Amino acid sequence: MFKRSSRVLLVTLLLFVLAGATYAFAAANTVDTSYAGDGEGVVKGYNVTNIHYIVNGADIDSVTFSVVDKDGGLTATDVKASLDGGTTWSNCNTGGNGWTCNTSGVTVLSATSLRVIAVQ
Repeated sequence: MFKRSSRVLLVTLLLFVLAGATYAFAAANTVDTSYAGDGEGVVKGYNVTNIHYIVNGADIDSVTFSVVDKDGGLTATDVKASLDGGTTWSNCNTGGNGWTCNTSGVTVLSATSLRVIAVQ
């Protein structure tokens, strides 16, 4: 009976030694100083209006629309659009508040929805 409990004691002691060595190794790691953060703020939105599709046969060559800040004043600086629910995205070019997105290769039948991402 004494042999069995000494084995259990020996295995338990070995586990404590391994855990201590692992802790000491992890505590020795150093990480460079960096800036990171988290915060909160109001996320406002843009109104997307004046949507026009430029159709060439069975293809949608491009889509044009206006992007206007709901409160006025903030102009979007980068806009992308998707006609297939967000699977593929097209870059858009601006002319004031008007944006044109080249969507060549998208057919009228494959277009499921217009999703627009606009950031300032």
